[in-house]
Amino acid sequence: MSHTRRRPRRVLARGICGLALIALVTAGCARDSAGLGAPKASVGAKLGGLLPGRKAAAAPAAVAPAPDLAQAALASIPGPVVLASFEANGAQMVFGLVGENGAMRSYQSPDQRGLVLRAGLLAATRGLGNDLMSSDTAAVSALIHARRPGTAERVQRYLDGSGIERPVPMRCTVALGAEVSQPIGAITYSGQQVAEHCEGSGAVIDNVYIVSPEGRIVMSRQWLGPELGYVTIQVLRG
Repeated sequence: MSHTRRRPRRVLARGICGLALIALVTAGCARDSAGLGAPKASVGAKLGGLLPGRKAAAAPAAVAPAPDLAQAALASIPGPVVLASFEANGAQMVFGLVGENGAMRSYQSPDQRGLVLRAGLLAATRGLGNDLMSSDTAAVSALIHARRPGTAERVQRYLDGSGIERPVPMRCTVALGAEVSQPIGAITYSGQQVAEHCEGSGAVIDNVYIVSPEGRIVMSRQWLGPELGYVTIQVLRG
């Protein structure tokens, strides 16, 4: 029987709550329909140009994580920490690990929004608006982590206007790129580029990952959904 391991909530809560003011200042006061912060340059711009055979499109210059936010996160949150940069408006948010079960990791932001990653791939979101309710990514995940080209299926699920969960099945092609060493702020992300191109149910998406020599996703640009667009996820501490 598997058991979900929970992080010490009291210690973690203090760390996350201590970041709330910094996160709000970083995101700005303005809010969009998804509840995210004001625009700033996209950290995913460089990753967007890493897709094999793809010419990088014009995009805002990539920027490092806000130093105060990243440093405060690492200093005050015990355990794994990720930084998410939302391309729709450029907001950056820190998420600390609050629970894990096997390859599934649940992260929470200072204002109680949630990201769930399964072996580094987005499995679900909560509190962002137009959330990804769940996903099936086992087949593509196996190719990505093995750094092996091939084709596989993925399914992402969203609520429709009636509150019914609707699947969005897609057929995906995984391709390999070059070895990279990508500095973002004080952290350098090294590994092999792996691109995932998916089509189906009217959607066409391009995800890209940097996979370490150990097979771990250390940085990625992934599609959240038609409303939220893409998010770049950086591991600040694994």
